[in-house]
Amino acid sequence: MKQVFAFLMVALFIVTPVAAREEIFGVGDKSSPFNRSTQRDFLPATEAFRTTAWRDDDRIYIGFTAAENYYLHRHQFALESLSPGVSFGELALPPGEPMMHASLGEIYVFYDQVVISAPIESNAADNVSLAIEMTFQGCSDQGLCYPPERVELNAQHGSTPAIFAPTSPETP
Repeated sequence: MKQVFAFLMVALFIVTPVAAREEIFGVGDKSSPFNRSTQRDFLPATEAFRTTAWRDDDRIYIGFTAAENYYLHRHQFALESLSPGVSFGELALPPGEPMMHASLGEIYVFYDQVVISAPIESNAADNVSLAIEMTFQGCSDQGLCYPPERVELNAQHGSTPAIFAPTSPETP
């Protein structure tokens, strides 16, 4: 009898942590954010939010393209110069779309594409590439919010990339 009781106690100590881990971390629950297959359903930040930069004589521009069902937080952009002697003025941001965020309340976000810009405050030659660091944060509509991301970009002097060029109305 003592051997059966000892066996049951050992089994209880082995099975309980495994069962608790499955319940807490949702190993068997496909909707849980801790489920490995669910985590693979989200894009890496570099794929969810593609960035490019360019400049003209007076301004630097940063274009973002968010993947479908992903968005960028308007209040999380920051721009830093990595080029010596070059600084930037205040970022110009479009208004964005209002959204009621579960933990942040009402915020403004960007779906699809957005271009932000800032005045260049330096004596850099017009044709010089500017090295920058851009900070941003985005989320998925399915509830995953990425930590703030930092990307280093080189802004070449030139025209707007075709993907961000304004479209003109078609003529009848």
